[in-house]
Amino acid sequence: MNSQLLDVRYRILTVLSAGEVAQTYLVEDTSLDDSLFILKQLRPASNNPQALKIVRRLFASEAITLEKIGQEHDQIQKLVAYFEENEEFYLVQEFIPGNSLVEEILSGTPLTEEEVIILLTEILEILAFVHSHKVIHQDIKPANIIRRKLDQKLVLIDFGTVREIVTTIVGNLEYIPVEQLHGNSQYNSDIYALGIVGIAALMGLTANEIAILPSQKNLVTGEIVWRHRNAPINKQLAKIIDKMVRFDYRKRYQSATEVLHDLQQLNNPENEKQNLVEKKLKLMVTGIAGCIAVSVAWWLFWASKPVGNAQELYQQGVEKYQRGNYQGAVGDLTEVITISPQNALAYNRRGDAFYRLGNYEKARADASRAIRLNPQDGNAYYDRAFALYGLEKYPEAIADYTKAIKLNSQSAYAYYGRGMARAQIRDYQGSAADFSTAIALQPSYAAAYVQRGIIHRRLRQKQAAIEDFDTVIDLNPNDAQAYYQRGLTQFSNQQKYIAINDFTKAINLNPKYIEAYLARGNVHSELANKLEATADYNQVVRLNPKLSTAYLRRGIHRFSFGDYRGALQDYAQAIKLNPQDAAAYNHRGEAYLQRGNQKAANQDYSQAIKVNPQYALAYYNRGLILAKQGNKQAAIKDFQQAAKLFQKKGNEDGYQDVQLQIRLLQS
Repeated sequence: MNSQLLDVRYRILTVLSAGEVAQTYLVEDTSLDDSLFILKQLRPASNNPQALKIVRRLFASEAITLEKIGQEHDQIQKLVAYFEENEEFYLVQEFIPGNSLVEEILSGTPLTEEEVIILLTEILEILAFVHSHKVIHQDIKPANIIRRKLDQKLVLIDFGTVREIVTTIVGNLEYIPVEQLHGNSQYNSDIYALGIVGIAALMGLTANEIAILPSQKNLVTGEIVWRHRNAPINKQLAKIIDKMVRFDYRKRYQSATEVLHDLQQLNNPENEKQNLVEKKLKLMVTGIAGCIAVSVAWWLFWASKPVGNAQELYQQGVEKYQRGNYQGAVGDLTEVITISPQNALAYNRRGDAFYRLGNYEKARADASRAIRLNPQDGNAYYDRAFALYGLEKYPEAIADYTKAIKLNSQSAYAYYGRGMARAQIRDYQGSAADFSTAIALQPSYAAAYVQRGIIHRRLRQKQAAIEDFDTVIDLNPNDAQAYYQRGLTQFSNQQKYIAINDFTKAINLNPKYIEAYLARGNVHSELANKLEATADYNQVVRLNPKLSTAYLRRGIHRFSFGDYRGALQDYAQAIKLNPQDAAAYNHRGEAYLQRGNQKAANQDYSQAIKVNPQYALAYYNRGLILAKQGNKQAAIKDFQQAAKLFQKKGNEDGYQDVQLQIRLLQS
């Protein structure tokens, strides 16, 4: 075994750990002198060629990201190399002399509060950097935190992201929150794991004791009970750790910087000053001098109180936002801003709440205020861009997304947002490029694949669109939207039966997927599948009786097999629900014409033109009626307008047909 060379250079010296799908070795690089490295061998969970193709791509992408962040931060284990041999994947990592935190905190002896705060702070600072690069560690535990012998700094090692991509095996369950077990890892999943580490350090738990800690829960709240046997500790520190390990990730701290802020408040001189004032109050003597002193002391106490109130209100506001109580969050955060007008973070959060409430103008105003307070806050530009997008100010949104990208070039979400805005102004090439960059930064970004697929379809790059939707389905076979979008692409490619199959899969995954029923009904209608199309349109009406499009499409379908009376009823309902639907007026005009009511048909075509003066087909249809009535000049005028609009839209068949009608009238 020791004589074997991997990647033609790495010789195994020692087996550090061995499992069924993952092994870790100490190796030397035979091309260098005195160079030791950690080599991790990963066996994929499946040898299916298609699965391996996806794993290979994701493995390389994640490895590139880890390589980059290791180079940029001194307290992250460096990734030296990565390669594949015989359908097995290998990571070569920096060897860091030192001891893991297992020796420090799982020995059965508690650390002091000060030691725990220092430990948590140092790791949180590393995590803040990691998360800013859109990476989740996914395996925070004492064994993966090394006290480096060289300088006694803590170093984060062995990211779980790459391992899980290849092996699908998660880390130690006692450190893993429920959303990560369900494949929905969040940035604060790492905060949960670190909170468990903090509990172990404060309580002096052994490895066996920490293994059963997650099962010790309050029967009512479901939260971990961990303070019952410990000596009294700082209530604020306990409150911070409680929030780090909340069961529901939406109620946890949302970022490492928020935890750091609260930990820093524990040693805030303002807090110490307040505690001192409270102690003095207890020692005050009675009498005039005592009364004066008490008055002064109370004034000092209340003068310092808003700082604490602001922080508490901010946390309340954040918690309300996370629970979906956006109006309540706005109220709390407004009070924070009243107390602390320079609090950029409060403006950021309130802007997010306004956005959720659909008040994009106020969301933009708050983001603008946050930017003025901190012009280097990329997140504030990102937030304002979202608000501008909601206000349909797409060029301004693009400018803000661009600024956010300049401040944080690794933000896949900013590229995605800019891609969405560019699509709105029909800059499809730029939009596709942004979605591609978002995917390069985050290879499992399903939404970016979906949107890029839609853009490819608009650019008539149908095979590229199908490949994007295929990738989404490979990433998540239960993604109904991907099947729906692939179905639309197949339909536009005249693959109607394949499209029906995709729409059916989308409906099976989401039985209330209105758009999929509507699209499948349209395909059935084109294939003259009368009963199937009717059933789909009826289901749409049942799911949403106020959707005007459902009545319009069902009316068109009824018209196609001669049910003009039923079609008229559907068109009338569509118009009632949406009086600005020009197509409904035009189609109702056609139905009236089939029943011999030229007057009603002419009125509907005129109304369609009034609603949409660019509606070529309505001019054409009205021209036909005018011609039948012998009004040649008015008919020619309508035909000429129709010809102009058909030509403008590139409808050559429509243009030639209108020209024929004009020649017939003129002759």
